[in-house]
Amino acid sequence: MKRRDALKALAISAVAVSSLSAYDEKLIVNKQDMVVKDPKNPTDFEAKHLPAIHIGNKDEKGYTLVEITVGQLGIIHPSEANHWIYKIDLYADDKLVSVVNLEPVISRGYLSARVKLDDVKVLKSTAFCNLHGNFTATLYL
Repeated sequence: MKRRDALKALAISAVAVSSLSAYDEKLIVNKQDMVVKDPKNPTDFEAKHLPAIHIGNKDEKGYTLVEITVGQLGIIHPSEANHWIYKIDLYADDKLVSVVNLEPVISRGYLSARVKLDDVKVLKSTAFCNLHGNFTATLYL
């Protein structure tokens, strides 16, 4: 019986810890998908929210480093208590590759993953800003 009680306590603890977040969910006030009017010439506001997709080196197993930084044109998105990027998604040809959930202040809008890019034609990343909505960038390979 002690083993069962220990497992039950462990399961309850795991659920409690996995649902903890340093920020109040009420701070996420905009979950709309935003559209950049001219992707080749984004405004400063748009550039601050757009993911920049960088392709790095390929390792010996054939996985390529893909890095996402939120912000373009030298404008990096802030990470403040009331304004931050709370999530970044990365897709390869519409298949979810990676998701990162971020806390305000202590983390910044960044994701990195090693991805098999053989035959992949499109990488997409969405940055989720708690105040201004969801901004998506696309890189055609």
